[in-house]
Amino acid sequence: MRRTVVISDIHGYYETFKALLNLVQYNAIHDRLVLLGDYVDGGPSSLKVVQHVRALAKLSGVKAIGGNHDDMFLNWLDDRDYIFSPYSTARNGGRQTIRSFCPWYEDESDDERARIFIKQKYAQEVHFLRNLKYFIEDDHHIYVHAGIDPKLSHWSQTSTKDFRWIRGEFHAHDGILPIFKKIVFGHEVTAKLHHSKEFHPWFGKQLIGIDGGIKFGFQLNALIISDDLKYTYSSMESKD
Repeated sequence: MRRTVVISDIHGYYETFKALLNLVQYNAIHDRLVLLGDYVDGGPSSLKVVQHVRALAKLSGVKAIGGNHDDMFLNWLDDRDYIFSPYSTARNGGRQTIRSFCPWYEDESDDERARIFIKQKYAQEVHFLRNLKYFIEDDHHIYVHAGIDPKLSHWSQTSTKDFRWIRGEFHAHDGILPIFKKIVFGHEVTAKLHHSKEFHPWFGKQLIGIDGGIKFGFQLNALIISDDLKYTYSSMESKD
């Protein structure tokens, strides 16, 4: 029986990502793999994650979308950083990402040189991130990074910003959305959805949150969906 393996919010934890795929015995021939964005920021190996995801996405059974942190990296790269919360701050985790591309990077004084270097040396990786889709849909699920706008008459009209940034307004509509498919998303660490210190996937009425908070030192989750729509999961603590 084929499975769909869904992983979100890898955040530069390359060894952990590989270990989790090994743990669930991911098989590129028999399994589908859906990746929900936030490949960068926080962990030490964002470049390796982006390169690995890019390679995987060339396979017919793999789909990848982008997340808000991928957008933040691109905004910094285009010199459109948010002035009140610079990309390279510890909270955002951007410094680790920049250093994975430019090991010589020290601080903001190196920004312009780093931008030029990354755009020239890693043009294919940047092009890949720029062209990631905002959602994936199959017969039974909608896969997004953050969520959809519950106020709209049809969820697909959600703005590109909300697909990658929305939080509480979306979660509050669990069970009353006029959608007959479950929505699988990352972005919000599941402990907040559980209202406890549990970081495994959160199963609502219509919504399934899977961000295990690896960026904050917790775990990376893989949601596994069987073809008969049974849900299981595996988790991996940091290996990086």
